[in-house]
Amino acid sequence: MTTTLDAPAATVATARTTHRRARSDRSVPWALFGVALAGYASTAAAGPTEWDSVSLMFGVDRFDVTQASPHSPGYWLYVFAGRAIRAVTPLGTHDSLVAAAALAAAATVALVYVLGRSLAGRWLGLAAAAVLFTSPFLAFYGSSVSSYAFDALASVVLLLLAWRAYPGSWHGIGAAGALGLAAGVRQSSIVLLGTLALVAAVRSVRSVRAATTALGAGLAGLAVWAIPMALEQPGGLGVVRDDSARVWREAVTVSSPLYGAPAEGVRYNLGQAAGYTLVAVALLLPIASAALVLHLRRRARDRGQELDGGAPPAGRLRPRERLLTAPVLLTLAAVPPFLFVALFHFGKAGYVLSYLPALVLLLLWPAARLPHRLRLALSVGVALACLVQGQRFVQGDPGILPGRLTERGPWFTQSRFGAPYRLTTAAMGDVVEDTQRYAALARVFDPRRDVLVYVHMNGGHRFRHAMLTFPQFRAHLLQGEFHEYSARARRWDHERDHQVELAPGARAVLVVDEPRAEVLDLVGRGVGRAVQLPTGPMVYVVPAGVTVYGVPLVTDASLENKA
Repeated sequence: MTTTLDAPAATVATARTTHRRARSDRSVPWALFGVALAGYASTAAAGPTEWDSVSLMFGVDRFDVTQASPHSPGYWLYVFAGRAIRAVTPLGTHDSLVAAAALAAAATVALVYVLGRSLAGRWLGLAAAAVLFTSPFLAFYGSSVSSYAFDALASVVLLLLAWRAYPGSWHGIGAAGALGLAAGVRQSSIVLLGTLALVAAVRSVRSVRAATTALGAGLAGLAVWAIPMALEQPGGLGVVRDDSARVWREAVTVSSPLYGAPAEGVRYNLGQAAGYTLVAVALLLPIASAALVLHLRRRARDRGQELDGGAPPAGRLRPRERLLTAPVLLTLAAVPPFLFVALFHFGKAGYVLSYLPALVLLLLWPAARLPHRLRLALSVGVALACLVQGQRFVQGDPGILPGRLTERGPWFTQSRFGAPYRLTTAAMGDVVEDTQRYAALARVFDPRRDVLVYVHMNGGHRFRHAMLTFPQFRAHLLQGEFHEYSARARRWDHERDHQVELAPGARAVLVVDEPRAEVLDLVGRGVGRAVQLPTGPMVYVVPAGVTVYGVPLVTDASLENKA
């Protein structure tokens, strides 16, 4: 005997199902946020992993871009987030900044689910969230001191606002404010993500009053960080502007064809931008290709049925909805920032995060439009891609790309373009371990007599870490036969001269990976000596009166007895 629900009972059952589904939709992002945050916390770096990481740590205690504390353009809101977390938790400076980055990365994973669900349903949201969560790019910068995870978060927020905007809605105003705030973490966001804010404004603003409000929201977002930064920066906002302009010129004149960069610099920049981007999404390309072929075949079949007099396929877009489809919006979010970094300056792997969420959604979108059984088959491919890239982040050594492939294939396997792409926990651990191995310098040498000397491209990356770990020592950085920087007590001076001054009786401790023949000759003649630290590394001690790496070491009596 078959029974059926009466109309009121059916209505109640439907309402309960709808309520459960809505509650589930609200809980999934929070669950994803919690899982992602726990994941990034479990892989968090034990110490600063990059030169810029140290600069950001310095900025928490003393903000001054002229001291690269942090470096221009300042990243004030990220520094402030680190201060706030340090003030209300037991965490130190490093861990507070890592926590801020992890929160941004976890929020990106949660919101990309919401965005994907809005664009093409739950499958797209879950698949994109899984891919981003396991991406070595987001995981690396969500587990270390860095501001790049905020680019990913800002791009997803602006994509959501642009997609949901409609005539007369608040979304354009919200996008202007969000872009202003995003610039407080990374000022490049104005250029990289401005297109998305513009799309949201065009779709929603319909009056002069609304346009004025949107402009005011953008300025308010800027004021939140620009005013306190101007008050804190010695010399005010003009110093930040001038130093940022200097840094920009130094970067683009060696990488951008629009600023007269040499051909080799242009090729290098293009190769890096394309190589890092390809590696970031390589595992999705077979899935996207298969899904696109299947999607186009279905569209061709549906079109054929319609021409034969059949009913138009369900879900056909209305004319007004064709103006901004999901693929168009995602293309607008991915292509402009990629072109910008490729044609101007691709400084670091983290730049990919400004367009990676959009690119992942764009590559997965064709699969999301397929019938359930086909999506299920492609889900296996997505799961495998997540497992592989997660494994490369956690266990990949030396990088994302297996070492045996480096220098043995197309351009993206060449080390000069970034291979093997050291965005792994092993890479983070190597930097921390290296710093700890040189910690014995403080036990073996005397800061009242000895100075530390580093050489660019020959262990010079340790100079900034030395400023953090050995503030009692005077440290120097040599670059291209110039004395580039001198530092002490976590402050530095840009020397740019041709000699290093030592106090009477002081010695220079060369902290290099590979000593030049001239250094070995000094050791061989007894003028200098090699000293092996208890932790393993070898350093070289030389007196004043010799020349090393093209820079003379001279005695300066005025430095005697200076602390």
